[in-house]
Amino acid sequence: MGIRGVRIEGPEQFLKGLKDKHPSLTVQALNARFVAGFEHLEMVLQQSWMAFDRETSYSKKLDLEIIVRVACDSQIARALRTVGLKSKAMDIALVAIGEPRALEFFSEAIKGLGEISDDVIELNPKKESFLIKHHKIANELIGATIADNKLAVILAERANLLRI
Repeated sequence: MGIRGVRIEGPEQFLKGLKDKHPSLTVQALNARFVAGFEHLEMVLQQSWMAFDRETSYSKKLDLEIIVRVACDSQIARALRTVGLKSKAMDIALVAIGEPRALEFFSEAIKGLGEISDDVIELNPKKESFLIKHHKIANELIGATIADNKLAVILAERANLLRI
């Protein structure tokens, strides 16, 4: 879920507050600028879940695994600095994993955080240009990729290959 203009006083306290209020869920909040659309998030979530199932995860916690994979960086501290929350007003991608009833309650509870907007997650030309530059993706790689959201596929593949 995307939320526009969330005021974050302290990133750790913000996330801890969400997790404390919803202990049955796995919750992670990311800087939406680093998410290349819902397809990207879906692929990262699937990779993270499978890594835990196969005991090949980079982190001991699913919420941190998501951060590492979105950042395409196996160093947790660096990944948190890159795609984690900052003390300011920002657009966030909020991920919650759990039972449907708990997720419904969570969705209602977060409505006061800011404007619910999937636009902050969607890939647009400005975000695409930023992500290509940030991840140093060659135009040849983009041209050789067959997918509707080429950037999401490339970033998910990079996240999958972090150990190599």
